[in-house]
Amino acid sequence: MEYLVDGGGSRAIHDAVGPVLDELVALLGAEFGVVVYEARAAGPAVVLAAVASGGIEGFLPNEPVLVDPVLPRRLPAVRDRLEIRSRLRGHGLRLRSSVVVPWRDRHGHGAVVLGNLATPLGNPDAVLDDDVRRHYRQSIGRALRRGRQAGALQLGRDLRAATRTMAEAAVASDDEPAVLTAILGSARELFRAEVAYLGVPVDASGTYVFDEALGIRTAPFRRLRVQHGQGLGGLARRLGRPVCSANYASDGRLEAAPVDETRGEGIVSAMAAPVSVDSRIAAVLYIGDRRMRPFTAVDEELLEDVAGHAAPGVRRRYAEADQARALEQAVREQVAFDLHDSVVRGLVAIGFEAEQARHGVTDDEHATRLDTIARAAEAAMARLRGELGLLVSAPRTGSAPASEVLDRIALVPERDVERTLELDGPDLELDPAVADALARIGQEALTNAEQHSGCRHLTVRLQTSPLVVVLRVTDDGVFDAASSAGGTGAHFGMRAMHAAVAQVGGTLHVEPAAPTGTHVRAVVAPWPRRGTGAP
Repeated sequence: MEYLVDGGGSRAIHDAVGPVLDELVALLGAEFGVVVYEARAAGPAVVLAAVASGGIEGFLPNEPVLVDPVLPRRLPAVRDRLEIRSRLRGHGLRLRSSVVVPWRDRHGHGAVVLGNLATPLGNPDAVLDDDVRRHYRQSIGRALRRGRQAGALQLGRDLRAATRTMAEAAVASDDEPAVLTAILGSARELFRAEVAYLGVPVDASGTYVFDEALGIRTAPFRRLRVQHGQGLGGLARRLGRPVCSANYASDGRLEAAPVDETRGEGIVSAMAAPVSVDSRIAAVLYIGDRRMRPFTAVDEELLEDVAGHAAPGVRRRYAEADQARALEQAVREQVAFDLHDSVVRGLVAIGFEAEQARHGVTDDEHATRLDTIARAAEAAMARLRGELGLLVSAPRTGSAPASEVLDRIALVPERDVERTLELDGPDLELDPAVADALARIGQEALTNAEQHSGCRHLTVRLQTSPLVVVLRVTDDGVFDAASSAGGTGAHFGMRAMHAAVAQVGGTLHVEPAAPTGTHVRAVVAPWPRRGTGAP
């Protein structure tokens, strides 16, 4: 890559050009000085160095600017009015008087601008003299060449050190998080950035989560789930290349960007690059700063190199995750087989014996009880088979759509009760543990209502939003206060519901419905924070 402007963590060009600019400002007694450069094939003019006095706010290194009127390309000029405006933010300076000394090299054009905001310059002819002008043009040229050479050498050393660290971690470390931490640490050090984080997919829907992070302080940002095309990472995935944003909150290119969470974390500027493994995007590598930082084409090329070297570590993460999923699947299948071979066969035997006994009984009370036993065995068997099917087929990692919760509740065998199942809100992707808990609560509440309350109609409503999911089960039967408590006196099903919602950090309320019946309400976050009751 051509080191035309400062990239990575280097300020070599800024530091090399700065002293020459200081000399010129002192020569004229100017309040403000800036070195502006426009590469032939690298977009708008950018600031290489700037100096200001008297409380004047200057410009950032590499900050793209617009100058009005257009700067001269060949001969120096005195300007009575000249405005320099940032292309990134609402900042600009209007110079009452200024001197512009243009220069050029084989990569593009540059200019030194010296001026005052409110008063005339003391002696503009001091830099218009041919000998003086020639001296400073040569000084700027030498400083720029020296800065580019120093920056390129430093960048090469830093990049080699970063790739060596990532390669050693991928080969030598037995700890997968340590490999990812080495990737992030290398990227953060290379760019002298404040934060670095890695987004990885959780399922086939294109949803990404932040798997590892360095320097991140806030829980809402750590728990972010980025959908396909969303935010800076979504743009990088869509384009298949690195992208940068110096002012994230105001970047109009970003679709459905999580601006509030990013602002809450304090991140102002960020870059993202896709990490490809076996021709697929397997992760997105991010770096960011809590101050405005104009990233450059050099930075984008550099992050692309880092992402390429990060691929072996990410590939290893996927290999270990695949092994863990395969082992988990084998265990689930074995458990399902054992349960089916024992419990289901036992329920079949109970139901068969109850039906056989029913034909030999003439007493109505005993016949009714045997019918109840047979139906209960059949219902339990159907419900267990449905759960075993889910145990084998549904992954316990990734996510589950909200609609799956209602589908699982509907597996409870129907009785003579009219049911209504509704999804109120978007079909969000839920933490699989949350989906599992809500399904179990709904199944138990529905079974309790249909078997014990004497209801004729029952409604199951799942209300979804990005912050909370509420499951409501309401019947028009008889409310049983004694069995609705969650303590030790409650029946087993009620205790199981309270335990299920507690496991995912939610709450459960059971109360009378109006005008009659029971209202069960479970409230939980779609993605509960780990370590606070969630499994």
